[in-house]
Amino acid sequence: MIEAVFFDLDGVIADTLHYHYLAWEKMFREIGGSVSEHSVLLHEGRASREILPTFLKEAGVFLPREEHEAFIDRKRAYYRSIVQMTYFPHSFEVIAELRRRGYRTALVTASSKKNMEAALPEEKRALFDFLITGDEVHRAKPHPDPFLAPMHHMKLTPEQCVVVENAPLGIESAKNAGMSCVAVETTLGREFLGQADVIIHEIRQLLEVPFLQPK
Repeated sequence: MIEAVFFDLDGVIADTLHYHYLAWEKMFREIGGSVSEHSVLLHEGRASREILPTFLKEAGVFLPREEHEAFIDRKRAYYRSIVQMTYFPHSFEVIAELRRRGYRTALVTASSKKNMEAALPEEKRALFDFLITGDEVHRAKPHPDPFLAPMHHMKLTPEQCVVVENAPLGIESAKNAGMSCVAVETTLGREFLGQADVIIHEIRQLLEVPFLQPK
């Protein structure tokens, strides 16, 4: 029944979330606040424009609304300047194997297009039939919109799609889209991933999931 597998980027394929935390922390230090890495991990998947007010509230600092976009742009630029791009072991081999098994693939990320392009060279982007970034989604995770976009593009139904995620908001987004979800324990423990249909420890185990076997 499954025809396509939709992958998150940060925390599933790219091991980059610590650098996102460092970028948020630097920006908040400049305005007299601080954010915790755990909070960044819990909110991963939400659009930056939606995360920022939450972080401001948690930090107890104020930033005028008209300055939010510039603040986010500076955070993204700093992130790109410090990130040391590494990938979780076997990520691309697993995606390639799923394609050999006959599944279509999509990349669904809350990252900006610039950050996505910095994270994935063109030959890796070619592993996906469809890519969508946070810049292209009106309503970010946990809304269903990010995962509905590749589904509609591929002319599929929710029952034909499975999502691979690492964070609560991404799992919630997949479930709101009516899709099955496999969660991987790359950044958070299974106590935070309970909404997923299947929880795996590392991405290689995706190939053992019963509904993703060769067709």
